[in-house]
Order: sequence, then C-alpha cells, then structure tokens
Amino acid sequence: MTVRARAFTPLALASCALVNAQDVPGFTPVPVTPNVPSMTAPSRSWNGAGASPPALPRLPALPAPPMVDVARLLQEARDTPRESPPTYRPRGVFSLVDTRLGTLERGKWPMVEVIDAERLRERQRNPRACQDRRGEGANASCGPYEWTVPMSLLNESVDAATGLRRAWQRFEERTWWRAHTALNMETAVPLHCWAGLGAGNLLTTRSTVRTTIDPRDIAPQLVGRIRTSTPDNALHLDDYTVLPQVPPRDFCDDLPWQPRVMYVPGGCTYVLGTRVFCLQGRDAVTGPGAAPLSFDMNEARKRVTDALRHAGRVYYPWYQADALAELTPPRRKALFMLPWASHAPGAGALVTPVMNDDVSLTQYHDLARRAGEALGGVYRTLSAPYYFQVAGRSRALDALAQAGRADLARGAPGAWKFEEFKRELGPGHPASYDRFGYATWFQVWNQLDATVLPEPAGARALRTLTYWAGAIDTYVDLGGVRTVPVPTGVLVPPYHLPFVNYRVHFTWVSVPEGYGIPRVQGSPAFDYGPLVR
Repeated sequence: MTVRARAFTPLALASCALVNAQDVPGFTPVPVTPNVPSMTAPSRSWNGAGASPPALPRLPALPAPPMVDVARLLQEARDTPRESPPTYRPRGVFSLVDTRLGTLERGKWPMVEVIDAERLRERQRNPRACQDRRGEGANASCGPYEWTVPMSLLNESVDAATGLRRAWQRFEERTWWRAHTALNMETAVPLHCWAGLGAGNLLTTRSTVRTTIDPRDIAPQLVGRIRTSTPDNALHLDDYTVLPQVPPRDFCDDLPWQPRVMYVPGGCTYVLGTRVFCLQGRDAVTGPGAAPLSFDMNEARKRVTDALRHAGRVYYPWYQADALAELTPPRRKALFMLPWASHAPGAGALVTPVMNDDVSLTQYHDLARRAGEALGGVYRTLSAPYYFQVAGRSRALDALAQAGRADLARGAPGAWKFEEFKRELGPGHPASYDRFGYATWFQVWNQLDATVLPEPAGARALRTLTYWAGAIDTYVDLGGVRTVPVPTGVLVPPYHLPFVNYRVHFTWVSVPEGYGIPRVQGSPAFDYGPLVR
C-alpha cells in the first residue's frame, strides 16, 4: 500500500512528543517518523534556483582497457588460492534507473528503485500469489517489493547533517544551563533569566562528508583489506564557553525562583600572613576559599535532579523534533528521505541516495589501484579493466569472466571482491553511479548512547556541577583585624551530566548495486513513485 504524503510542522511533531514524554530516568519515546511532505519540484530545488536543471558537464572518456595476455591470466587464476564466496541474502537492495547523462537535460530528476529482496524472493517462490509487478491486491505474504526514491543533492544532506549536530548542541546547551541555573538559582536566575546575561549565538561548523564502512557490512574474507571506519558525528559543542549560547527562553522556562540559605560559610585565619587554622566542612570544593561549614547538599541534588527531569520531559522531545525538521520540507527542498522502515531505535533508518556534479575519475582510478594491491594476484591485473569496463567486451573482460567465475557471488551481481571495494568510494554524479554500478546513501538513525556530558574531556572543567558559594577569611596583622570574602565552589554529584537515551546519528555509505544497504530493516514506509512519475 502506498502511503500518501501529508504536510506536517515541527511544532505539531514536538507537541505530540511532549504529550508522550516520560520522566528521567525512563526513556522518552522517540517521535514516530512522519509521512513524507509533498515533494518540491526539481526545477525549484537544484541549488535553490533556476527554472530548469543546469546543463551538465561532459563525462571524461574512459581509459581503454589494457591489452592482457589471456593465457597468462588463466594460469594466474588457476594458481590463485580459492576462497569460498560469501552467501549474500540482503533484505534491502537498490537498482539504478534514469541516471544517464541526458536525464536532467530532459527535465527528469534522477531516481533509484529500492527493493525488498525478501519479498521479491517470496514472489519468485510463489509467482501465482502475486498478480502484478508490485503485488498490489495479491497475497499479503507477497506484497509490494519495489519502491521509487529520488536522488537528493549532496549539499542538502550536508546541510541536514549540520542541522542534526545543531539540534544536539542546542539540547546539550539547554540541559546544562537548566541544571546550572537551577542549582545556583539565588544568583543565576536574576543574571541569566531576568537580565539575559549570555551570548545566545550557537555556532555550528559545517559537517564534512566522509563515507564509512562497518566491518559487519562487508564479506568476512575482506575484513582487513577494505578500510573500515565508524561514523564520527561530533555530537558536542564546537566551543564551550562560560556564558549560555542559547537564549534565556531555552532554559529558563517554568523555572521558579525560590531562594534559600544554602550554606554557612567557612574560612581561614591568617596571622601576619601565615595561615593559622581553618574552619570548614568536608564537601569537595574548587577555588581558593575554604569549604562551607554547612551545606545543604540534599537541596542541591534535588535541584539538579529536577532540572534533568525537566530536560528529559521537555527538551529531549524538542531535540527529536528539531532533528526531524532538519530532514524535511520546508527546511529541505531537495532532500528526499525514505523511512526504511523508520528512524526509531532498532527499526531501520531514514535513507536517501545523494548526488553531486563531480564527474572526475580520480577516485575510481584510486579504487582500482587499492583493490588490486589489496587483493593481489590476478586481481591486480584485472582491477582496472573491471572497474572501467564499457559496453563492448574486451579480451581483458573475457578473461575476467573465466578467471573470476569461482568468485562470483551467489545472489549478488559482479565479482564480489571487486564489488565490495566500491564501498570505499565517495559521492559522485548520477552518470558515474550508472557507469560504475554503485551509489552513495545518506543515512539517519537513532542509537542508544550512554555517556557523560560534555563528551570532550577538555571541556569538563567548564561543565562541572558547582554551587558557587563563598568563604570569609580573617587576617590579623599590625594594622588590626580585617575580613575578606573569598569565592569557593561546592562540587555537586553527579558532577557531570549523565545521558542515557537515544541520539540521532548520521553517516554516508557507498553501496554496490545489488548489494545490501546497511541499517535498513523491513520495507520502506512509503513510495515516492506517485509523486515523481
């Protein structure tokens, strides 16, 4: 069944999330993935302007396949130790369509077909149960197996990734300043909530595109040969300061001002410049002053706990709503996220193929070199002919078909070792995807994280839960007796903010055509087909 598009607003999404919010320490529910809004016409999306897609650059000519000694290749193939190919049974795969160079010039937006391979296999096992191509109106066990998704602009995905980081930064900043202001409400509420003391200009550096490869997503035989990596989303502030980087309304909401006497100051006595004795309590402190003789630690901890509960009940749902708003119109006009099946924890991811206008062949030459060096033997000779193959068969490709026959994947196209190395590629032009048989996907998902905020160790000195108190030192010298107030800070457990909940992560992954797309589960939630056909 095709899910029709409906428009939504971040405010409505956040309101729904607030209704279902739970107190800390229980998890706050992640907002349900919304239906896709109406898709913006491509003519209004490319770089945000223009009545029609731009003229496309000419693709560089492919290098001519080198002449190869077929007899020598066959002998090398026989001498190469055989490895049993992995069993490929991916659930989610894709097929490139409408990616030829002239597609945009004809006014068509590039797109791909995504396939639920499990449903397709079921259709092939029970052909009579499926009455048409998509299984509509047929046996429920068959169901639709193919969906259409337009390619998104790479720059739009980078903007979205930057927005996801900004959404987290806002949540972290709101949570910290809520806890700090509540803890020190006697002075902090008048300073920050009433006088508005703070910077209020949260700055987020632009995210960097880096394709990642999880070792679990490649054939075990190639672990150690293919360069694996993990997403580094930099989910922390770019700069930690002593003043708020969000406006007072972001952390002063419903914060009561209930001042009370929290401590009895301690102090030290100095005679002729020499410290003689100190009267102080046992609480851990920072700063030059002595610890208070008495400090209401129970009240301090209650203030922090109430602030964290408020952050979990109010700020966290807004964080998830902010994150979703970064992925959808009106903020994104050429980012077509496909819930597969959703971004909810353990339920898949939001994905979209991304494209740019780069037609350079440099990364493909580098790939052929790396794959040949890593695989060695006959693969070293055949890597360039394989990746740069053209429609006509050459002697080199004929040799590859014979030498690599034992390495052909069962259930996945091409020579599986060469195909798996395509995961190292970066984003490219749709025509390059079509030529080299892969696509780069932008992915967003929720992941359970247990951490301490702030995560950068160097920033924790500025973000330690501290009640700012004071001590009174007494100085006795020839001029008489005088008292001097000295600042001191009482450290309040848990000292730094704990976070155990779901965070929105993102990455870019390159996937060979016909091979499994990482992180997706089940079937896509809807089909862009009715909107783009």
